[in-house]
Amino acid sequence: MVKCFGHFDVYWHGEPVIFQRRQSKEILAYLIDREGAACTPGEIALALWQDGGDTKAEQNRIRVIINDLKNTLKSIGMEQVLIREHREIAIRRDLVDCDYYRLLEGDMEAINEFRGQYMAEYSWAEMRNKSLHRDNDVGAE
Repeated sequence: MVKCFGHFDVYWHGEPVIFQRRQSKEILAYLIDREGAACTPGEIALALWQDGGDTKAEQNRIRVIINDLKNTLKSIGMEQVLIREHREIAIRRDLVDCDYYRLLEGDMEAINEFRGQYMAEYSWAEMRNKSLHRDNDVGAE
């Protein structure tokens, strides 16, 4: 279960998933936000940290973080959620129970759960938050 409304959280069998690195959790949040669209590590670094991953050190850092994400998902038996092909990474949207995805599908419960905040801790999510406000006529609280 992935919760995007308010703060981003991930649960497995009702318990929060613990990420070894906060950046791993943020990459997962970004991939969820992208709704299954494939991203390169450089795109992810630029979107999340305003750093395009141009140097070998930056590329290695991103690779380590993505591997940490993969290992975290593997530890709960959900490594198949990630798709890694041709130096790109994405998620399998159909394997994720997510409040945001349910809202996009018109699920009334999810629509009612949205209280005006989407992944509040991530500045890169602000544009999506604004579009959700506009599309769902939600006032800021």
